[in-house]
Formats: sequence, C-alpha cells, structure tokens
Amino acid sequence: MLNRDYMNNADPAEVAAAGMSIVDRLQHYKPHAQVLAAACVFLSLAEYYRVPAQDAFQVAKNVMNGVEGKRPEFRAVDMYIRNEL
Repeated sequence: MLNRDYMNNADPAEVAAAGMSIVDRLQHYKPHAQVLAAACVFLSLAEYYRVPAQDAFQVAKNVMNGVEGKRPEFRAVDMYIRNEL
C-alpha cells in the first residue's frame, strides 16, 4: 500500500535518481515508444496504488519545483534527457 504522506514529502534527490534510472533505460527505444512507455508505466502505477493520476501529477510538480523554480536535481534530469535521448 502506498503511503500518501511519504509521497507528499518525498525526497527530491531520491525521486530524481529514480527518474534518471528510468530515462537511462528508455534511451534504448525510439522517441515515440519512450513517451508512451513512460505514460503507460505512470498510469499503471497510479492505478495499482489507487492514486488519481491528476493527484500524482500535482505532487510531482511540487517535488520538482522549489521556491526558486525547478530544483537542481530535476534540472539535471532535464539535461540528461536533452543530451542522452
């Protein structure tokens, strides 16, 4: 069972590291498959953990962004995507 308190208070560094791992694996596929695979996994996880997808998106935005904009960990994920995919 998913603990929503943990989700709402997730460690940004841990979340970004997991994101890097996912991007690392996705780079072996074509761009259209990357986007769809990420979306399908997201939807499957949200359904499995009974988290409305919109709620997960909002929490993700909160984790990714701090007071001064996007957190450094997620800027690194963005750069990895731009340079590796």
